[in-house]
Order: sequence, then structure tokens, then C-alpha cells
Amino acid sequence: MVNFALNNNQKNLIKNIRMLGPQLEQKELEIDRSRSEVFDYSLVNELAKVNLLNPMVPLEYGGRGLDYFDYALLMEEIGAICPGLAAVMTFNCHFISILDSVGTDEQKAKYLPLFTQKQPKLAAMALSEKNAGSDAGNMSTLAVMENDHYIFSGVKEYVVNATFADYLVCFATLDPSRARSKMIALIVPGNASGIREGQLRKTMGIRYAHCSELIFENVSVPAANLLGAEGDGYMIITQAIDRDKVLTGSIGVGIARAAFDIALNFAKERKQFGRSIYDNQAIAFEFARMAAQIEAARMVVWKACWLIDNNEDFTVASSIAKIAGTTTAEEVVGKAMDIVGGRAYMEGHPLEKLYRDVKIFSNLEGTNHIQNAIISSLL
Repeated sequence: MVNFALNNNQKNLIKNIRMLGPQLEQKELEIDRSRSEVFDYSLVNELAKVNLLNPMVPLEYGGRGLDYFDYALLMEEIGAICPGLAAVMTFNCHFISILDSVGTDEQKAKYLPLFTQKQPKLAAMALSEKNAGSDAGNMSTLAVMENDHYIFSGVKEYVVNATFADYLVCFATLDPSRARSKMIALIVPGNASGIREGQLRKTMGIRYAHCSELIFENVSVPAANLLGAEGDGYMIITQAIDRDKVLTGSIGVGIARAAFDIALNFAKERKQFGRSIYDNQAIAFEFARMAAQIEAARMVVWKACWLIDNNEDFTVASSIAKIAGTTTAEEVVGKAMDIVGGRAYMEGHPLEKLYRDVKIFSNLEGTNHIQNAIISSLL
């Protein structure tokens, strides 16, 4: 039975993150302004201290064992505070969910406990290429088997956490002419010989989440690092994104909520013509519409998480949740800026940063156009 009442553990999870909120938010604002090319571990350190950086690691491996519903609650809070940190966590989530879903017992025992330590471990997904974005099956990164090792070369684009990831899941193909059916997924140490950083991408927003090109030149990993079987790579990544994109929807709900709160506080305090601007029906009704939109997005995210956690068919629901959360975020941030006015456009204002941060989430985890294609194909 669906139950919308949060239990005490869930309420405490939200409370604990909100207690960290002001500290994390201020630090991310500083990082955003500095545009440093050196990754700042201070934010991930704070979450690692309380085992919330990678909370989906199962209990038996030292994690918190959060299900998707609980993790969505957490990601809404992180999204409201630090969208860049939320993006970093998303790619850790991919690594852990893939390993937990298709990893062998030996792979799980070797890697999952590392992601529960107070010294933070970070992961990356090496998937996209110049000619293989939404069409991941068009990749050209080539792997060959030699002496019980996979040796692969290629160039990956837009790799979040690339240059400081402790581990990556790298996708390659054994045959470019049949790239999709011959795709493989490999666990690759971040310090493996043959990996080098290409161009660091300067992004408009989520500047805490560093994004780089990665170049692989004859990188060698043992056959034991293969996830699933040869040819499973495409299934592995599509199933992982199918599950995990619901969390992008929850991040969007958090961003929308943050923008809503900033604008509402402003509207109730800002006096024009002898009264607060909120007392004008036109403004008040905008907030009513935004509140309804945020709540509706949250509900479809929760539904999708419930379906995932209860092993129900969730594909359409997760696409709807991703679209609803990210679209709501973009629209609410824009409306909030309209209400706050010119000051929200000034560099350093929280809404100016959210406006830059929010745009990328409609493209992460499969663009919203791709989500529309998925939904329409299953109607």
C-alpha cells in the first residue's frame, strides 16, 4: 500500500541534511565564484563523515542501505542546497547501482565497502563520446582481449568526476560494426596507466561538479573487472539510467523548492505602494501555481521510487518523474527571478546561481526529449 507518511528515520534523514545546509550552501557559493580547476573535497567530506555520500551501499557492505524512495528524499534536500554536489553524487550512484545490480559477489566485496569510508571515494561514468551521446550504441572506444586482460582505447566526453574519480565504469565495444550488441562495461581504477585528462569543460553552472574529456590509451584491466557478460554493456547502462534518472527528478524538485522559498520570503518582505508585493493577487497566485507544480512533481518522483523499490514496472514512471522534476525546476527558477526582479540577475545572488545550475538537469540521465520518446513508445 502506498503511504505518504514519512517515518522517523526518513524525518531524521531530512533533518540531518538541513542542519548541514547553511554550511554546505555557503561553501558551494564560494566554489562557484572561484571557478577553481582543483576539486574541493570539503563538501563530499562532510557527507562521507556521516556515511551519506554513497548511502545506497547495502548494509552488509557497511552502507546505509537506502532504497530509492529514501535516496530521493536525500537528493531533494541536496538539490535544494548544492546542485553541484547533487550532480557529483549522481555519478557515484550510477557506479554503486550498477555494481549492486550486476556485479559478482567478489566485485561487490572488493569495491562497495570502499565507498562507505570517512575518507570519500568518488566514481565516474565514462560513456558519452563525440558521436555517441543519446545514441550510446554508436560508440567507438574499442576493447580487445589479450592475456586475460581487456585493453581499450578511446576518448570519452563530459565525464563528471573524471580527473579525481577513484574508480570508473568505462563502456567500450569489442566490435565497432556491432557496437551496441558487443558493448562491455569495465571497472577501471582512476589511476590506471594510460588514462589522461583531456580538456576541462568550463560549465555555466553546477561548477562544483568538474566535467572533463578523458583519453584512454591502451588501458589494461583484468578480465575479472568485467561487469556482467560480454555484450551486456548496453543493457547495463540503459537499466542504470532507467532507475537512477528518477533521482535527477528529485534534484529538480529540490532546486524548485529552494527558488520558491527565496522568492516567497522576498515577496512577503518587499514593500511597494505601501504593502508587500505578495499582497497583490497576481503575485500570490503565481506562488499558488508554483506550489502546486512542485508538489505534483514531488508526487510523481515518489511514485516512481515506490515502483522501483517494489519491483514494479517503472520505466514510464521514471521518465515522467525526470521530466516533471527538471521542467518544474526550470520554470519555478525562472518565475522566482521574475518576482525578485533585477537583483536576482546580479552575480552572487542565489537565484542567479540556481538559474545557471538548473539548465543542465534536463539533459542529464537522458535528455527530456529522449524521455518523451521512451514514454510515447510505451503508450
